Amino acid sequence: MNSTITDAEQIRTKIDGYTNGCKTGDDVHLKAAFHPDARMFGAVGPDRYDIPIFGGMDQAVAHQPTVDHDAKILSIDVEGDAAVVKIAESRFWDQDFIDYFLLSRIDGEWQIVAKSFTHVGPTED
Repeated sequence: MNSTITDAEQIRTKIDGYTNGCKTGDDVHLKAAFHPDARMFGAVGPDRYDIPIFGGMDQAVAHQPTVDHDAKILSIDVEGDAAVVKIAESRFWDQDFIDYFLLSRIDGEWQIVAKSFTHVGPTED
């Protein structure tokens, strides 16, 4: 059995860290997934959320974890030390989003360096 972990598996682990951090509000998961200087960009209606992950998004989910939102990976594209992941999120504070995560392999480890999102609308039951 080959014990080598593929790039896609390592990247999925980082996305799982993001998702678990949002669900629990525990920044341990987010710190394992994101580069310390990572940022997030997007809007919900007229409100822009162009903020750092740490000191911004992490505080929002710590205050109000998403608990049971769904995140489905739609695609992973890897070229060398760069990757992009597209995910669909639903029930994230009762809203749906499409997210794009930009990852870089830094010192041999994949890290999320940026998140860009678009708001799709309220979650429909």
